[in-house]
Amino acid sequence: MDVDEPGVTEPRLGRRTFLRRLGLAGAALPMVGGLIAAACSPGKSSAPPGPVEYRTPPPAAPTTAASSSPAATSTALSVADQIDADHKKGITDFLANQQSPLTKGKGGQLLTPTIDNGVKVFNLTVDEVDWEVIPGKTEKARAYNKALPGPIIRATEGDTVRINVKNNLTESTTVHWHGMLVPNNMDGVGYLTQDPIKPGGSFTYEFPLRNSGTYMYHSHHNSMDQVNRGLLGAFIIEPKDKAAYPTYDREYILVLNDSLLGFSINGKGFPATDALVAKKGERVLIRFLNEGLMNHPMHLHGTAMQVFAKDGWMLPQPYMSDTIDIAPGNRYDAMVVASEVGVWAFHCHILSHAESPQGFN
Repeated sequence: MDVDEPGVTEPRLGRRTFLRRLGLAGAALPMVGGLIAAACSPGKSSAPPGPVEYRTPPPAAPTTAASSSPAATSTALSVADQIDADHKKGITDFLANQQSPLTKGKGGQLLTPTIDNGVKVFNLTVDEVDWEVIPGKTEKARAYNKALPGPIIRATEGDTVRINVKNNLTESTTVHWHGMLVPNNMDGVGYLTQDPIKPGGSFTYEFPLRNSGTYMYHSHHNSMDQVNRGLLGAFIIEPKDKAAYPTYDREYILVLNDSLLGFSINGKGFPATDALVAKKGERVLIRFLNEGLMNHPMHLHGTAMQVFAKDGWMLPQPYMSDTIDIAPGNRYDAMVVASEVGVWAFHCHILSHAESPQGFN
């Protein structure tokens, strides 16, 4: 989190230098994602960490002339220096990513509907894509409209939506509207509520939006593979009565995923994740959606989050938290007041997901 404070100068990598590197001089930055909006940051393997290229030295043996030699000391220092250098490079690359993306492709863009006799019509294709998760690492992925995550579908409670789906995969698929109240034949579960959409085939989903909140859509056919390779997206249903929902100045949607493409937020791993930015005093809405296989306790440094909705439903008693444990399939709406000056880390607190000897992974 970096919030500007007038009249303060800093010799270190302070908020002004950080803002200049982001191309945001004059703005205030309270939330940063990647390291910082890195949920379980990078697009690396989700398996337990294996050996790294360098290791810390073993426990010291009794002091001898050999073990205390300049060569032994130099080796220990070189390991420490390498760890430091890797950590620094990650931060430097993250800052560079805010000015010019380090990877190709950007998902989670708003999908604009057409209107047909009052019905909001959205078109989705389901595609095989090569997706760059972290710099230099391209994965065989699947995506809606060729981007990961899929486009944001946004409408209002009471609207009727029609979603036309064209399957360009080499296998069948469906689309499930996770957490939304829909007619049974629109629920998108293969052979239970519909026949799967065959390769080259199409299917049209149409239903009224009955419950407002933060929802998601994803495959429900071979879902372990299809969802974890990228068939996922956010579906936001605005309340008809906006007075029932907290006001906010800006909004971020964080789609968490893990496993087959590695740890990612909005389809990217650190250092290719985006910073969350805001001006001092702003109210920032963060929508968390966990589309992965693992819990991700998201921890924000420097200030607290007020959790006021879960799985689309307003909580009778909002609560304050600096760590929200987001289980697979869960969605949380949280509000942060950007009150504290500084650049603050924001990460999954399962530390093997977040950091290693090579830095934020």
